[in-house]
Amino acid sequence: MEIFTIQSNRFSRRVRGLLYAGLLLGATRVWSAELTLQIEGLPEDLASNVKAFLSIGSLESQSITNESRMRYLHRRAEDEVRQSLEPFGYYNPTVTTELEQLPGGDWLAHYQVDAGVRTQLERVDIQITGEGASDSAFLTLVENSPLQTGAPLRHPDYESLKGRLQSVASERGYYRAVFERSRIVVDRLANTAVVEVTYATGQRTRISEIRFSDSPISEDLLRRYLRFSEGDPVNVARLIDLQGALIDSNYFAEVEVLPLLDELEEGEIPIQISLTPRPRNLYQAGIGFGTDTGARMQLGVERRYVNSRGHKMDARMRLSQIRNDLTGSYMIPGEDPRYDQYGLRSRYSDEDSDTIESRTYAIGGVWQKQIGDWERVLSLDLEQEQYTFDDETRDQLLLIPRAQFNKTVADDRFNTRKGYNLSFGIAGASESLLSDVSLLQLTLSGKRVDSMGENWRLLSRFDLGALVSSSFDQVPASLRFYAGGDNSVRGYDYQKLGPVSDQGSVVGGQYLMVGSLETDYMFRPDWRLATFVDAGNAFDDYSDPIKTSVGVGVRWQSPVGPIRLDLAKPISDSGFRIHFTLGPDL
Repeated sequence: MEIFTIQSNRFSRRVRGLLYAGLLLGATRVWSAELTLQIEGLPEDLASNVKAFLSIGSLESQSITNESRMRYLHRRAEDEVRQSLEPFGYYNPTVTTELEQLPGGDWLAHYQVDAGVRTQLERVDIQITGEGASDSAFLTLVENSPLQTGAPLRHPDYESLKGRLQSVASERGYYRAVFERSRIVVDRLANTAVVEVTYATGQRTRISEIRFSDSPISEDLLRRYLRFSEGDPVNVARLIDLQGALIDSNYFAEVEVLPLLDELEEGEIPIQISLTPRPRNLYQAGIGFGTDTGARMQLGVERRYVNSRGHKMDARMRLSQIRNDLTGSYMIPGEDPRYDQYGLRSRYSDEDSDTIESRTYAIGGVWQKQIGDWERVLSLDLEQEQYTFDDETRDQLLLIPRAQFNKTVADDRFNTRKGYNLSFGIAGASESLLSDVSLLQLTLSGKRVDSMGENWRLLSRFDLGALVSSSFDQVPASLRFYAGGDNSVRGYDYQKLGPVSDQGSVVGGQYLMVGSLETDYMFRPDWRLATFVDAGNAFDDYSDPIKTSVGVGVRWQSPVGPIRLDLAKPISDSGFRIHFTLGPDL
């Protein structure tokens, strides 16, 4: 008996253990039961809105710990489905709801919805009263509104119209505008609705005074940036435009242009323009490297405002292994300082490359003007150039009038996916006007970037030039045409293509023709692989051969702009050349 008792106790402990384990597993299974929502009968956009509106949706894919709360939220679902469909014009849906526990213990909330007939707009009455009744901005907004008789009712369209009316009123100085009436009346039985909106704009606020804070720039010059004056209606777009123009002037680090609402009286308001000037002087220094120029360095100082009239002065020194430049300019704002400036400039250049050995002194005047998307530069320079070909040194004096036109359109100047640049110029000199030789030079160049899908781009460029003169032998080296180099026909050294002298030196040509096609692929963010073909030459006769090269390269979109490394191989000549460049595609 004693032995049996011991076994019986052991058996009891085992049974109790199994019972506890079973209860624990069962409890765990109930505890881990999850809810799934199923909405059927609706288009995807309506179904998504319904699902977002359902309170029971907060329990989806969650462990159900409180079954009574789940059932309570399920009972609310039918009303919530109806409410979620009303903003889209469905006021009489048929909704069937079902909540069931699946064999595995999980729950399924199923909602079958028939949206029914969509409510149509039987009448739309939108009225603008006050001075805004004749404002084209309001008239255009109402005319283009989707709230039109016969259109389906959508509450978001109604709210959007009200919001846009308020925005236009704020932007155009209707600071007392109010809604005298705004409602939607729905006939659920007929599935029709009426929209009634009356927006009283009141009087449009006008500018009583324009105030400038103290600044080193005279108010006379600042007022030439304005596109509005005292007495004009308030237009926020023009205020923002002025703010951008003053920032772009480079005189100011911060600009605020604000209507002083607390001083609004009798339909008039002052405009306060607060200006924080930039430091008067900007000092710059930089180093770099390019396969055409070798190592290079730049030092510069810019005086952003010489005096209260906004005159600017700039001096710059650029040094490289083949060319040194010292330039200076003194610029004066024009009648429209946003787009117009003129001044004096000077330049000293000393070039000693494998092709050109020259020294140039120049002084002249320049007039820069922005005309739409085009930048126009007119100049008149007196240039003295000393150059050497085949150990023969010549000195030429030229008075050169120039006209240059440039246009750049791009979605992003530093990381261009689509855009183009076009530039053309004309320059001349005459022996009857202080020049040692008569000449006429024409140039035309262009670049284009086209997107070909998400990761591919096509880049193309061309350079054309022609020069006619009374004696080409007397044309200075810097005005002749050459080809070859980083931005010309890659695979050839800088300015190594062109007519040659009897001693084999490249002396430059009367004509230039260069073209390039390149495609690149972005294989990872900010990195691209490229292949290209370049062709062209500088020549005196159109029968001269065209040089062609092909190559591959890699591009990195660095924080300071694209960096390019290319390996190019001439097709008809031996050797290859590595090209390293930095700068935007356009």
